[in-house]
Amino acid sequence: MMNRLKGWIYDMAGWLATAGSRPPVQKTILVVRLDEIGDFMLWHKFLPEIVDAPAYTGYSFHLYANSSWKSLYDRFYSDLPVEVTWVNKTQFKKDIKYRLNILRSAYHLHSEIVINPAYSRDKRNDDAIVAAARAQVRIGMKSNTESVKSYEKGYDQKLYTRLFDLPQRPVFEFYRNSAFTDFVTGSSNSIRDTSVDPGRLPSLSFTLPEKYFVVFPGSRSKARIWPTDHFAAVSTHLHQRYGFTALVCGGPGDIEYTNAFCAAYTGPKLDLTGKTSLPEMLTIFAHASCLVSVDTGSVHLAAAAGCTVFGIFNGSQYKRFAPYPQNMHPGFFAIYPDEIEEDLADPQLVKEKYEFVISVPYASVKAEKVIAATEKATSFLRPAFS
Repeated sequence: MMNRLKGWIYDMAGWLATAGSRPPVQKTILVVRLDEIGDFMLWHKFLPEIVDAPAYTGYSFHLYANSSWKSLYDRFYSDLPVEVTWVNKTQFKKDIKYRLNILRSAYHLHSEIVINPAYSRDKRNDDAIVAAARAQVRIGMKSNTESVKSYEKGYDQKLYTRLFDLPQRPVFEFYRNSAFTDFVTGSSNSIRDTSVDPGRLPSLSFTLPEKYFVVFPGSRSKARIWPTDHFAAVSTHLHQRYGFTALVCGGPGDIEYTNAFCAAYTGPKLDLTGKTSLPEMLTIFAHASCLVSVDTGSVHLAAAAGCTVFGIFNGSQYKRFAPYPQNMHPGFFAIYPDEIEEDLADPQLVKEKYEFVISVPYASVKAEKVIAATEKATSFLRPAFS
């Protein structure tokens, strides 16, 4: 009942935002991308392909984007001829006045075309902005419906004028983004990986250890937390086997978990929790031996910096976000619970059970299994070990 009431309030905000007159239609393309850091890292190189497409010569571009990855965008794409409106998603959900202002600004922009590249579209976030924009041409993906409430199904039947459908599943999100980019531009793109330009990585104000690995003990989702003692056991092995120092990283919201790790781990460590920007994290990953983390945006940042990844996963959305294809990043090692791995060998089970988020505890992955994965991947550790 509460969710229905919230939905009604959100709908009312959308109606109010689009009341009244607005300027004539502008030769502008509005791109809406409100999903998270990991999603951005799997898409970021396709934005210039859209902006530079011959099909859109003469158009100006405006991006409505999640403010959580603003520092990454500013570092790598500040020279793009794109005007950006940064949207604080938490405030967009909770502050009705803020929401109205964002939606009203999209309405008054009066873009001729709106493009939403997200596969997991959300009625209350990105689709709300698309609806408020009231563009003549509205291009999106035929979405999965995982986040759509049962009583809201079908809300988007007339929202888009062109929908891209990629019936193949599972498919790695990068490849879905690539196919969608070709769909909206009418030409084949040249992007083959998510890598960032090393020449644009920022310098650091502190000195890194000679040999180190990165550990991310936290997660924005409590359902994805891996036990502290598991992280400590893997870190102890990496120190004893290779002499690595642990760089403990995370945002301010991860401090509960990084503090617990620092208390449990007795090896050499440097706690950088809340002390680094996202671009600085890319610099750290670019020189790290490896990353140990659960399924968070950190694994995608590390992959873009060419860092070896040991990621703990539970099978949710298998092959959509992990593991990375070998030809894109051979040093990405996704570790799953034993019982889940048996299912993942069956393509039909993957389609039936693992397309969406599942509730298997991440703690089902034992520390010994991650340690074994590091032993099998010694040639991927920097410097190379054998």
